[in-house]
Amino acid sequence: MTTKERVIRALKGKKIDRIPIFIMSRAYSIRHGGSTFKDCLQDSTGETYSEVQYRCWRQYRYDGVMDLEGVNSESEALGCGLRVSENESPKVDSPVIEGYEDIDKVESKVTRFELSWPITRQLNVVQRLHEKLGKEVPIYANPQCPLRSAAMLRGIENTMIDMIDNPKLLHRLLEFTTRIAIYYGKALARVGADILMASNPIGSRSMISRRHYEEFSFPYDEEMVKSFHQDGILVILHICGDVKDRLDLIVQAGFDGVSLDSKVDLAWVKKEFGDKICLIGNVDIVDPLLFGTPEEVSIYSKKCLEILGTSGSMLGAGCEISPDTPSANLETLIQAAKTFAGN
Repeated sequence: MTTKERVIRALKGKKIDRIPIFIMSRAYSIRHGGSTFKDCLQDSTGETYSEVQYRCWRQYRYDGVMDLEGVNSESEALGCGLRVSENESPKVDSPVIEGYEDIDKVESKVTRFELSWPITRQLNVVQRLHEKLGKEVPIYANPQCPLRSAAMLRGIENTMIDMIDNPKLLHRLLEFTTRIAIYYGKALARVGADILMASNPIGSRSMISRRHYEEFSFPYDEEMVKSFHQDGILVILHICGDVKDRLDLIVQAGFDGVSLDSKVDLAWVKKEFGDKICLIGNVDIVDPLLFGTPEEVSIYSKKCLEILGTSGSMLGAGCEISPDTPSANLETLIQAAKTFAGN
């Protein structure tokens, strides 16, 4: 069974030879490949980043490689300014929609969206990864969920206020960002992405209520996933933080898998939803992965494995792993999955 077959079967809840290992390794691969975020972001050919991601995969042999920080590419392509540093993920520091009259201005950029610098780079990254590994290793690519995209374009604080003061106008923006997410996600799939990993970091209960999630995130996520499924594209959702009170909505939206933060009670999720969606996670990226010993990583990983089992699940860290994660700890996590007695 190839790595790609293993992951796809896990997402579909089918029998597999062993539990797959899911590692969000963008920053880690850049650091250990001797590059920087700035260098990778400035290379429109995609070769700089695809090579460090390839080297990292070749060293550890986890089950899949990832595109380059795609979560802000759509925002940049639509006019947002990014703050780029040598060693940290890029961040939106100047939203483009100050008032809702600016939506028309942003919508006018759609015809040139796929030809823009950041999207050209992202598509080239995926294409390069596909050329290096695509026959056997799955490639994950990262469109934004519509609510995340709206918050980047409008600003997080303004978006939160709009949920109360301007819900109709926010819905109009979400209709637009849903179209962009679908357009971008399908473009990624055309050039070699096997699985889309949509992100929505403002979707946790520490950021918005379940009521607001149900109104402003769920219906647009559902529309996005439905469109991807029409093209046979599998979709994973990652939300940083606790999502216990909205996991039913995540399942209902149709996501094939959900990447769970270590804050989420994995045993409870397995009991309630383990037969409805592929569960991914959720070894703590700080303790034990960053600061613990290999023995502590092994104990934590095995606890997760015992809960997850081997049907419809993947073992992984609860979020993007730190570039400072000791190699021995990462190797221990991976080895725990490969030797799990439940396989």
